[in-house]
Amino acid sequence: MKIVILANGDFPTAQAPVHALNDADYVICCDAAYNILCGQRPDIQKPITIIGDFDSIECLEFEDSRVRQIIHVYEQQSNDQTKAFNHALDMLKRQTQEERHTITILGATGKREDHTLGNIALLADYLEESRLLEIPISICMMTNYGCLTPIDRPTIFESFPRQQVSLFSMIYGCVISTDGLEYPLHGESLPRLWMGTLNASLGQSFSVTPEGGIVIVYQTFDPK
Repeated sequence: MKIVILANGDFPTAQAPVHALNDADYVICCDAAYNILCGQRPDIQKPITIIGDFDSIECLEFEDSRVRQIIHVYEQQSNDQTKAFNHALDMLKRQTQEERHTITILGATGKREDHTLGNIALLADYLEESRLLEIPISICMMTNYGCLTPIDRPTIFESFPRQQVSLFSMIYGCVISTDGLEYPLHGESLPRLWMGTLNASLGQSFSVTPEGGIVIVYQTFDPK
């Protein structure tokens, strides 16, 4: 199953996130993201769940056959993106182990820098939570400029020459090795977020191997 979580940030307009939205089996809208979806892409005919604390959404008294659920989560200890992710995991618990599933987060950046930083950092938590399920789940966040993927094991990424790549170590003490990047790492740690930025792919793929932690890998859609 392909699930898209649509947050209330910059609406997807680049080719890759638009394709992810078009290709989704199910869309979970974070609060007012439903209003934006209706305004920007009224043609989207996917089953939709609306979830959040409803502090910013417009009136929900409507007739929309696409909307399967409206879930009001009152607690304020997590943001709407996390509420949507937890709902996505609940949906996937009922799926078969043989099928590979994807959760793609769109609209999570832009508008406010604090929301952007928080939403990206949460990818590490989401990866940890997904590991508790005995089904294969791929998680990524797409912006209009690139893709962020959390990993905790050796991973090969499809790429192209001069694709810009940045690595963000999310757990202190994690060591990282890479192959296929312009500036390789050989069992090195990145104790500051900026230390793994502004790298580049040398070819059609590259690999990242984290040991003892989680790394978020950022890839641009366009070469430099």
